[in-house]
Amino acid sequence: MAENTTDFIPCMLIPLQQHYLLLPNSTIAEVIPMPQVSAVAEKPSFWVGECHWHTRELPVINVEALIEDKPIDVTAANKLCVLHGINESSDIPVYSLPCYGVPQLIYLNESTLLLAEESQDSDFVLYTLQIGKKTAYIPNLDTIETSLSH
Repeated sequence: MAENTTDFIPCMLIPLQQHYLLLPNSTIAEVIPMPQVSAVAEKPSFWVGECHWHTRELPVINVEALIEDKPIDVTAANKLCVLHGINESSDIPVYSLPCYGVPQLIYLNESTLLLAEESQDSDFVLYTLQIGKKTAYIPNLDTIETSLSH
């Protein structure tokens, strides 16, 4: 990455089942206890279901299953991370993903970002980073949200 900078960006480190997701703090709408999730017919395997959130039905997706292109059981998830959509062409302005613990607010700058030795080859991941002993995905939210619209 480039030269050392002192501009810190507030980010959320979201614990997934096997990895972490690194998101800008501004994309997080709310973190709630895992609600009852209803199955939805004829959706891809990464689509866990839907839950009621405020006044709407909210898609619940397993982003780790989407990235790794394999089914991953989410029954152990204890929180739900509600995200604001960033893709204006998507018809889903808010969606959610199960997480396995409390998301952590961290402040990063360019000098603290280290690419992980092992990276995930997926259209849904921009970068795989090493943050201390944790491996974190920076997701391609545009691609993820586009996949939700179909």
